[in-house]
Amino acid sequence: MNSVKIIAGPCSIDNENLREIYELAEIKINGKYALWGTRVVGLKSRTNFNYKGEGMGIDFEVFLKNLNSYQKQNLKIPPSVKIAEKIVKETNLLVATEIMDPLLQIPFYEKRIPENKLLFWNPAVNQLGWPILIMSFFVKKNNWFLGIKNPKWLGDYKKKADSLTYKGRTSMEKTWEGLVTYANLPKERIILIHRGVDIPEKGKYRNAPLHNLALRVKKHTGCLLFFDPSHSYGPKMREKIVPATIQAMKRKIDKNEYLYDGILIEVGTSKTDSEQHISIRELKILIKEISKFRDIEGR
Repeated sequence: MNSVKIIAGPCSIDNENLREIYELAEIKINGKYALWGTRVVGLKSRTNFNYKGEGMGIDFEVFLKNLNSYQKQNLKIPPSVKIAEKIVKETNLLVATEIMDPLLQIPFYEKRIPENKLLFWNPAVNQLGWPILIMSFFVKKNNWFLGIKNPKWLGDYKKKADSLTYKGRTSMEKTWEGLVTYANLPKERIILIHRGVDIPEKGKYRNAPLHNLALRVKKHTGCLLFFDPSHSYGPKMREKIVPATIQAMKRKIDKNEYLYDGILIEVGTSKTDSEQHISIRELKILIKEISKFRDIEGR
């Protein structure tokens, strides 16, 4: 059985939900720790910018100060970096986070987070290759991991593009695969993250998942592939997240290989996007059900 890596945690970290990460870290299945990593996101990508910092993350105030102090090099360590360092030391979990500005965020992690214990991903709203290129230099230097989320747009009709017989190349595929070329990393260091697409045909989905399209990109790039059910199903279909994720983990490329190598899922409580989080109890159910047909690869 192909193993499944699970990264679970809040949409954005704060001092109130930090205790939940330690609870997540203790989840076991078949006598072994179940989680590979957790989310420690300190700065959020939002469709609309809030200058007061509401919903922008625990690092927002320090990020703006560092932006103003950049030339003077009078920089402060973002709060989430300190939290990430503490979590890794005390739980041995990998920590995963979204990166808005590689040069103003990533250097703080160096010498604080060891090899194989950090995963960056790009915001779905930012599909330029150059930030990916910069992120990849840090990943290569420190033996971390780079997550690449798919674009929010598609470039064709959903039913047509997600067909197993589709022969074209959507703009989503071209862009997603193009970002992999910017990364220029060993394939085992890149994790494609499928978070669905924002299209007119999405219905109640926050972003409609296109599993067959994700399959094509995985085949073309040779990279690992994770599913993000939180951003796919969202608040309107929250009750579908657990059963849909179980079904996604059953999907196969062929008789011997599963489509998805892991899951990036929002769990617990958060000051942002709380309505699309599953509970810790639901996560335990999810882990138990997946373990019936696949191995769970924890830390």
